[in-house]
Amino acid sequence: MKRVFLFLACALAAHAQSALLVISLDGMRPDYVLKADEHGLKIPHLRQLLKEGAHAGGVRGVLPTVTYPSHTTILTGVWPAKHGIYSNVVTDPLGKNLDGWYWYAEDIRVPTVWDAAAKAGMKVGSVSWPVSVGAKSVTYLIPEYWRAAKFPDDLKLLRVISTPGLVNEIQKQAGPYVTDLDAGVEGDRQRTRYAVAILREKKAQFMTVHLAALDHLEHQGGPFSPEANAALEQLDAQVGELEEAAQSAFPKVTVCVLSDHGFARTEHGFNILKPFVDAGLVTVNHAGKITAWKAYPKQDGGSAEVYLSDPRDAATRQKVQDLLQRLAADSANGIERVLDKSEIAKMGGDPEAAFWVDMKLNFAVLTSAAGPKKGTHGYLPSHDDLLASFFIAGPGIRAGLDLGIIDMRSIAPTLAHCLGVPFTTGDLAALHL
Repeated sequence: MKRVFLFLACALAAHAQSALLVISLDGMRPDYVLKADEHGLKIPHLRQLLKEGAHAGGVRGVLPTVTYPSHTTILTGVWPAKHGIYSNVVTDPLGKNLDGWYWYAEDIRVPTVWDAAAKAGMKVGSVSWPVSVGAKSVTYLIPEYWRAAKFPDDLKLLRVISTPGLVNEIQKQAGPYVTDLDAGVEGDRQRTRYAVAILREKKAQFMTVHLAALDHLEHQGGPFSPEANAALEQLDAQVGELEEAAQSAFPKVTVCVLSDHGFARTEHGFNILKPFVDAGLVTVNHAGKITAWKAYPKQDGGSAEVYLSDPRDAATRQKVQDLLQRLAADSANGIERVLDKSEIAKMGGDPEAAFWVDMKLNFAVLTSAAGPKKGTHGYLPSHDDLLASFFIAGPGIRAGLDLGIIDMRSIAPTLAHCLGVPFTTGDLAALHL
């Protein structure tokens, strides 16, 4: 019995001396770093991370390649079909949920690396990580959440759903927090300041941070636009600040910088809702608001999942299938591929979706007459432009190791291995670093 207590004491002491910092740079393609010279990027901290540690040539993501299901796979090691976070926005054709997102950690159906770390007695911190509202395993939590992001009352709400007293405490030195993800670089500066405070003052041993400016500016100007490149250079400085804060609190630090998806430039859009309205599958009023539906195409950037109001309605299913086949046959619409329910299941997508429409990379799905953004994601993960990033360096990790193309599901067990905690609920084994 004494040996058991001694082993546990040694394990806890080892935990207390080390930390894992995970920084998600939303929308960062791996070639931003792997081909930094080609794009004229000044990113010394990311270059150093590449030099000193291991990296993936790319991370094959999930269906769809959007932020919330991807971040949940990163922490659970399973596809959306298992973890339950199927998209960014909850499926809600009639708008009853007022554009509600998958904000709440209680919707995650499987264990996370947060849970594994907390169970091992580690302090866990998180700033603006998707699907984190109410995450019970996070000791120091500032979740990603908004309802009217540019309205001051959102900060009142954030204080309530964060760790009690934490936002007010950090605000005294860092200034007001920014809930608006579209605030770009300034929003990420504040998120970084709050994460730095949690690392330095609270000594969170497992810290997750989500920074969103790059994604926002890629949507506006496309990947590798001057605005996107400038944002990444600023983010690189913030990576340095976060790393320095972790190193000031712990003698041994592993730093992982990753992303949720890649990005594609878009010049064309296809309004997929209109043919559903024309076919009588969706009913809209004079203002264009949906009032009834038999089949609904839900936009996810470069793809759309199609839902049936009654999954048992074989006639509507056939009508939708015929419609999608006609639309895909017209090359002007830009449809790359239509998946049926069995194909969706093989890729781990939403089991409630009857069909999935994937667009060619230069096309984006639209549900209005508005034109497309200059860049987007959300396509099937099979597209190489949608590969995400994974860079990691720290004690025991081989310098210069190229892991090739990896599966996003392998990240969670790898993070748990770096923390030295058990994690057996993922689909894949940890990477050999």
